[in-house]
Amino acid sequence: YLEEKYPQRALLPADPQLKALNLQKYLEQNVGPQESLLFAQTNVEKGFNALEKLLKDINGKYATGDEVYMADVFMAPQIAAAMQRFKIDMSKYPRLCRTFESLKALLEFLDASPERQPDAVH
Repeated sequence: YLEEKYPQRALLPADPQLKALNLQKYLEQNVGPQESLLFAQTNVEKGFNALEKLLKDINGKYATGDEVYMADVFMAPQIAAAMQRFKIDMSKYPRLCRTFESLKALLEFLDASPERQPDAVH
């Protein structure tokens, strides 16, 4: 509120990257685990709702059809983290679930999963 009400006395840098880093640092230092989880869940769900709408007319196995493309490469770890770290109920996102299940059937995606990496913490 103050940032918008009094732009001549900015509390955050004008540069978007520096502003994001500032906000990230604030959250790290001042928000507890429960608040952080709620913040993450809220924002992940906003993004997933938007993706569901974007993918509504795609009928293929993957995000943009029947071939794996960059969208799939970027979505797979986001979906995995949403389920594992943020306990997102993926049943609300049938298109994302379909895509993720198709990707999990590919050896390349299985081999690239975080838990299969040499430095993974078990």
